[in-house]
Amino acid sequence: MNKLTSLQRKLVYLGGIILLFIPITLLGLPGTTAPASGMGTAQEDAGGKLTRLRKEYDLGESSLGSVDPASSAMSLVLLGFRGVATSLLWLQAQHEQKTKAWPELRATTESIILLQPHFLKVWDFQGWNLAYNVSVEWDAVADRYYWVKEGIKFLKKGVQRNQKYPQLYWYVADTTGKKIGRSDERVQFRRFFRDDPNKEMYPSGLDAGVNPDGKDNYLVAKEWFERANEVNDTYHNEQHIMARILFRGYPMRAQMDYATALQQEGLFDEVTRHAWEVGFNEWTTIYGMEEFDSPGGMLHMEVTPDEAARMEKGTKEDRELLRWVARYQDMTNYRYWRTRALAELDKNTVEAHRELYEGERAYLRGDFTASRDLLEKGMAKFDTMLKRYPDLLTDDPTIEEGLLGQLNWRAVLLLEDEPVPASYPLKELWDASQNRLPSVEEEFKRRKKTFR
Repeated sequence: MNKLTSLQRKLVYLGGIILLFIPITLLGLPGTTAPASGMGTAQEDAGGKLTRLRKEYDLGESSLGSVDPASSAMSLVLLGFRGVATSLLWLQAQHEQKTKAWPELRATTESIILLQPHFLKVWDFQGWNLAYNVSVEWDAVADRYYWVKEGIKFLKKGVQRNQKYPQLYWYVADTTGKKIGRSDERVQFRRFFRDDPNKEMYPSGLDAGVNPDGKDNYLVAKEWFERANEVNDTYHNEQHIMARILFRGYPMRAQMDYATALQQEGLFDEVTRHAWEVGFNEWTTIYGMEEFDSPGGMLHMEVTPDEAARMEKGTKEDRELLRWVARYQDMTNYRYWRTRALAELDKNTVEAHRELYEGERAYLRGDFTASRDLLEKGMAKFDTMLKRYPDLLTDDPTIEEGLLGQLNWRAVLLLEDEPVPASYPLKELWDASQNRLPSVEEEFKRRKKTFR
């Protein structure tokens, strides 16, 4: 090489660069689609190896065009410091949230996801931040609901960019179910979900970005939980939120949350009964029969008493497997939810819920005679339910419902200047739940204030 002239060395270097450029070009060729000729179909070319790998693993990046070109973040991106630029944007977003600069926060969040579209924590944190943290900064319930929707839409955008990751589908489902259905504003939020308050933007009452078909929020959440499980099955891409056996049961839990919400809203008709029936069937025949791996072998959680007896009398391996069935049932609260759904199909339970609900409404309306009659009937049926299904004695919502019924009944007795009798339905529950009474009394007061 030392014998070559300067010009010859440059030509050799140029030739080497060209030789190296050829395989790089071929590996990175973009995919193309040739237009169809006549009645034929369009011809697609998958492109080079790198292009195919990017498509297979969903590693394509978005355009950076939406990042402010005059910002320091863009300057750092152009210099190759994407990580530093992203960190600056995170700090900027936190500052904008503290100073309540909401339009700027939204724009900064968009810039972050353009720089980190495949960093799942970005979607999780910012979606949760918008739905939970930013929403509570507003006074009007409609404004709070707007930011809850922004959080859901943000998470759905994350799903579009990362379609093979089941945890993002789960985050959409969890926010749609829990934030809409369990927050302090749940009465308004659930109504807004099916009838959006912003009629100027959504004259039909439906925001297609969160609820295109006008369904109950828990049923929409159920669909997203089901999609999370489907993606998990299709791509064998395990999530890292929780144990698999817990993750798989969420569609059925959403179904039972739907049935519970209907009851809380005073609906005790065939729709509610059917909702519980679907929940029971899916819990026992789909989730309960799904195979899960355990240290004792493959198992399913729906085991009849006869099957359990045979396994207990069987081999050492059978007994070990039965013990793991029990452990998994404990982990998932399987037996409780099975009992709960079964109890809700009992006519006595339905009547207990209805009479306690209507008794409370009569009390809040000032119809104390009707209230006392309904509450005493409801308490008696509720007592029968707890004796028939004792597993429900450890359930917080069940305990709260029983205590609320008694608080309403005791309030009526006080207004009628009558003492509480020595014996009455649900006395054992009342005596055993005194430590829970302060929180239930707060709920009792809240309901009186918000009654219309």
